[in-house]
Amino acid sequence: MNIAITLHCPDRQSPKIKKNSKNASGKQNYLCKNCFYQFIGDHALTYKGCHSELIKRILLILVRGIGIRDISVIQEVSVRKVLSVLVNSHYVITPHKFHYEILEVNEFWTYVGNKGKKYWLIYAYERQSGEMVAYVWGKKDLKTSLFLALLI
Repeated sequence: MNIAITLHCPDRQSPKIKKNSKNASGKQNYLCKNCFYQFIGDHALTYKGCHSELIKRILLILVRGIGIRDISVIQEVSVRKVLSVLVNSHYVITPHKFHYEILEVNEFWTYVGNKGKKYWLIYAYERQSGEMVAYVWGKKDLKTSLFLALLI
């Protein structure tokens, strides 16, 4: 029984891929013919934190309001990986409506790296639909609060 795996370049999403020898641990390397990016397919990765779709899944789960430790258990990655995705994200929410009558604002905080780096996630949502309208991630100061107010 043969199993066909369709690979795309993680850098440019090009389907033009060829095999490019094996690495030291015996896993197959692939090479993109367009951009010459060398990679190992997601099917051969042992650590799930390197999968190409992981960042998108973590951000989607975060926006739905699930906690950081729960995400690390669900996705089978470390809490540090989830936090690094959150800190480096530039995720943009596009609201479904142009105008909202009532919005609620909530916040939660976590440490990133050490206890000296406390970061806040402040978000606005509509209670009736459960839709997340806007969010901002950073230190809890006037600049962060004003940025959220401008988004709403």
